[in-house]
Order: sequence, then C-alpha cells, then structure tokens
Amino acid sequence: MKDDFVRLAEENDSLFSFSYENVEKLTEVCVCFYRKLLLRKSFSDFSERRSQLAKYVRKFHGDAGTLTPRIGEAIKNLENDSCLLLMTAHQPNLFPYSGVLRKATLNHVLAKKLSESLEVPVVSFFGVADQDFTDDRWVKSALLPDVDRRDGLLELRFDMPERLVLNRVAKPSRIILNNWRNEIENWIDRKLSSIKRDCASLELQFSYNADHTESFKNFWALVEKAYEQAETYSDFNAFIISRIINDVWGYDTLFSRFSECQKLFEREYSHLLKRFDKYSRYVKEATEFNPNSNRGVYKDELNTLPFWYHCSCGSKAKLKVEQRDVSIIGKGSCIRCGKEYLFDFISKHEPQISGITSSISARSLSMPLVFFHGLGICCYVGGIGGTEYLKQAQFVANHLNMIFPPVVVWRPQDVYLGVGQLDALMVYRKLSGTFDFSQYERIKDILQRKIKEAQREIEEIEEQKKQLFAASKRSREEQIQNLKSLSIRQNEVRRDANFSVLVRNLRLLENVDAVMGLHPCIVDYVVNVGLKETSEQWIAFLQSNGNLCSNIGLRSRFDRPAHNFLDEN
Repeated sequence: MKDDFVRLAEENDSLFSFSYENVEKLTEVCVCFYRKLLLRKSFSDFSERRSQLAKYVRKFHGDAGTLTPRIGEAIKNLENDSCLLLMTAHQPNLFPYSGVLRKATLNHVLAKKLSESLEVPVVSFFGVADQDFTDDRWVKSALLPDVDRRDGLLELRFDMPERLVLNRVAKPSRIILNNWRNEIENWIDRKLSSIKRDCASLELQFSYNADHTESFKNFWALVEKAYEQAETYSDFNAFIISRIINDVWGYDTLFSRFSECQKLFEREYSHLLKRFDKYSRYVKEATEFNPNSNRGVYKDELNTLPFWYHCSCGSKAKLKVEQRDVSIIGKGSCIRCGKEYLFDFISKHEPQISGITSSISARSLSMPLVFFHGLGICCYVGGIGGTEYLKQAQFVANHLNMIFPPVVVWRPQDVYLGVGQLDALMVYRKLSGTFDFSQYERIKDILQRKIKEAQREIEEIEEQKKQLFAASKRSREEQIQNLKSLSIRQNEVRRDANFSVLVRNLRLLENVDAVMGLHPCIVDYVVNVGLKETSEQWIAFLQSNGNLCSNIGLRSRFDRPAHNFLDEN
C-alpha cells in the first residue's frame, strides 16, 4: 500500500515542479499536507527536537540582538505540540539579493493564512547555512546596477580563503566596511549626477527629495549594529538578515545557525545509514532523471555518506562508504588540508554516530531529508539554485517513506525605477533616441551591423597586408611604404565608421540590458524603494494578487520625477 505522502505527491504535480499558481493554492496544499501528517504522526513526536531547536533559536537571537517579545512568543509556539512549522534556509550572503529575504516574506504571509484556516499556531523557521563553503560567489559578493561599469555591475566584494566554512572566517575589517559604505554613497552620487546632467542636455525636468539619503543612513546604522554584535563573517551577514526581517519588517521569523541545530538529527542520520543500500540506490536513480543538468548532486553521491565531517582546519571531509560484512565505514580526506579520516560505525543495522554528531553537517541532498523528517516541516520555501537538489531529495524521501512537505520557489523579477535603472534608461535614450525599450533589439541589431561592416573592411585590408608580405618581388622600401598606406586606410575606415564609438555604444547598450534584468542586492531596495516599503509592497502583492509566477511592479521614490519625462516621451 502506498504511503500517504507518496500518493499526495502523485496527485499534485506542483509537489514535483515546486510551482504554484498563487498563494491560495499553496495554502490549500499545505493544509492538506498538515492533516495527512497528523494522521501519520502525532506532533508530539517532534516536540523533543523542536524544544532543542528552540534553545538554539533563542541563542541566535540573543547574539544578534533581535530577541524581541514577538520572537519570544514564536519560540513558545514552536514548543506547542500542535504547531505547524514552515521552513526556509540560505547561506548568509553579503547584503543579500531580494530572493533571500523574499523567502521570509512568503512564509510570513503563508503562516497567517494557515493559522486562520487551521486555527493552530504557525511558526516560520529560517536556517542559516553557516557551514557552507566560502567558494560560492554570492556569499562574498553583492551587486548594484551601474551601466558605466563592466557588465553593467558594481560589485561589492569580500575576498576569503577558499575551501573554508563560512563560520570560520572573521568578520571584515573596519577599513573594508567603511570602503563598502563609501562605494555605495559614491555610486548614489554618480548615478544622480549623471541623470541630472543627461536630463539637462535633453531639456527634461528631474527633481527629487532626499528620502534615499535618510533611508541609507538608517540601513547603515543597522549594518553597524550587526557588525558590533558579530565575531564571524557568517554572523555579520546573518545578523543583518535577522535585523531586517525581525526588526525593520517586524516578522516573527525564527533563526538558527545550522552549525548549532544540525546536532539535533542523530536519529535521522542513523536512519539513513541503516538503510544506506536503499538510500544509495535511490540517489543513483534520482541523479539519472536529468543527467545533463549541471545542478543537483553528482552521480558519485550514491557512494558518499549523507554528511560532511568537519576538520579542525576549518574545512570539511567528504566521506566515501566502504561496507565490510555488517560494518559500514566512512573514509575520506579534508578537501583543504588533506588530513585523512576513517570512521567505523560498527554495524549498519545499529550505526554508532553519537561520538561525531557535533562534527558533522548535512550534504545538499540530505539536508532536507533530516530537517523535514526530524522537525515535521509542513512547507519549505526554496531558491531557484537549489531546485534540482530538492527534486532529487524529494525522490529519495518518497522512496524511503520519509516526510517531504510541499516545496515552493518564488523568484519574480521586481520591476522598479531606481537610480541605476534610470541612469541606464538615459544612456539608452542617448543611444536610441527613445525611451521605448521595446526597440532595444532593433537598435542593437543596427549597431552590430555597422560594426560588422567596418570590421569586414578592416579585415580585408589586413588580408592585403599579409599578401604584401608574401610578395617577394617588391623591394623592402616599397613594401614598407605600401604597408603604411594600408594602415592609413584602416585608420580611415575606423574613423569614418566611428568604430571605437560604435563598439563602446554596443557595450553600453548591452550593459543597459544587464542593468534592467539584474536581481540586485538589498542595498538597491534600501536606496530606491525603502527597506520597510519593500516588505509592505511584497505583502500587498501576495495578499491582493498572490500570483507566484508573475513579476512584481514596485513603487520607488523616483517614480514621480522619472515619469515627468518618461510619460512625455
């Protein structure tokens, strides 16, 4: 007889695609899952684990300075046997892009709808993946739109040693922190000056108030508080995220570091080891679903233990499995220092891992397995980058009869006019003669054809140079004179076609497109939309529209001055 959760997944394609038409549909599926979970398990089965989690949650918020009365109440609800628990997780990225924070907004709105529908306490949990590696670009890089920069991006960056886990890296120096602030303030000034200058040259009106200055000042005060509270780079970023979500937005979202709360799942890890033969087989089948995908786990995951072992050097060891009679062996070396490890878990029927529980952490595929099953999660808000991992994990969970809740990925494009976007539009206006962005491809095609025509002439002359070298009958003086003439002709072609300007204009045009399509870091929202206003508009969209597949139009503080001239053109 099929398990209820496998049957539920088969009845609802969204559980595999992680796509829902709207919040109402997502709410319905979560209600259904919650009721089926109650039929299978009493929520008291999760109470011990949740009570332990509550201690780590309280510790995080105490460290971050966000242990508000609302957080205290949510912690009490977490320990309530009837509590419905929602979850999301992410690495503690530098000034994270909107998608990281938007996860908490969706869970916040969903929690209210579920609480009203089921009349039970609903808690949102945000796991901080502070044991991920430093190699990922987004944990050390934040992007702002800047049409004048390479690829249309201003990058705020923190360089770290590779192959370390994030919580082993010290927070940035005061010099680096001040440099980031100066870069951002300089970016704001440059963009506004450029917009005003271009408007003046086109005889367009552009005036604005200074709300963005106060908004950024308040945000940076938040950054400074997080900096004072933190010792590590991961905490610095996580505290910023918590202060935005808990203090500025007022959500009762509960945070915990993975490095602390993953110690709770000894039973789940043991469960996977006991059934490692089946786990390995289903991992293999899961990776074969989409063999050409460069996302998700690789095929060799089937021979890997479902957890990392943490080395004293600050990195991790990937443990390969060896089975000897009834024993299961984990063997591997640290990917940074090379130190070798070998663990004998005695018996695969009753594996002994209590001695290393404090030094292990879940791998990408096993993280949802242990958290969902151990805590009784009823919905998980994932990210676009983790979709393939989650699909693979869902396949394994269903075949191992483990809890796997509805998963949703919400990644719209926020459409608004900020200083970076407006500056890019002014550049587009100068290049195309219009603000009509639907003409972009036509303008780009014209530029590319002009460049191609000039390049063809230049290359033809270059070929003549080669032929001249090959002709041995001419005297050296005559060859040199002819080469000079051909070089002069090449320069004339470049000058007549305005070649360098064409190339620069094409680069700028491509940068315009990059700016308009960018998912920028939260600083862009602070300056242009307002931090609190961003949350308010996301919530309003979810409550009034609720479409999880469409883009979102946001009001910015530059809408009115921009539309003064955009509407006229």
